[in-house]
Amino acid sequence: MPEEVISDQDRTHRLAVTGLYELPFGRGRRWVGPANPFVSRMIGGWQVQGIYTAQSGPPLGFGNAIFFGDLKALEIPVGQRTVERWFDVDAGFEKNTARQLGSNLRTFNSRFTGLRGDGGNNWDLSVIKNTSLKEGMTLQFRAEAINALNHAQFLAPNTTPTSTAFGQVTGEWTWPRVIQFGLKVLY
Repeated sequence: MPEEVISDQDRTHRLAVTGLYELPFGRGRRWVGPANPFVSRMIGGWQVQGIYTAQSGPPLGFGNAIFFGDLKALEIPVGQRTVERWFDVDAGFEKNTARQLGSNLRTFNSRFTGLRGDGGNNWDLSVIKNTSLKEGMTLQFRAEAINALNHAQFLAPNTTPTSTAFGQVTGEWTWPRVIQFGLKVLY
């Protein structure tokens, strides 16, 4: 049985960047440092945090499909893709169920390097306030927005030529924006 070789172009690539910035306000900080203790507690101890993740989409696999067209004609420019038409379904696929293969024959590569599902592109943002209650005890308030930009991230399109949804994206793999608040005591 032949072994399938996965090239670097078939791999999914991922990038994650995170950062935490402590705002320079309050006691011992650059701005409004010598304020009275109440004001210093209110404006000091704030942090902002961001997590950005990006991931290339997976290569699309067509499995046991019959194709008579030009492989380059499958790709639609990224700016013209829609969830109703992710690739050119009329580029040469045999869609008639009566003409489909009875056994698991492969007539071309199972994946195309230029034809991929939607990649991930996500921002999670937080605002954090730390307030010292006494020595060794801190109260922390957090406001977090997961998928802060409410960016839709789609599943791979349907790649079964005999399906009525062929070439269409029918779901999302992420959730809409979620905002949550938290309060905890650190000791």
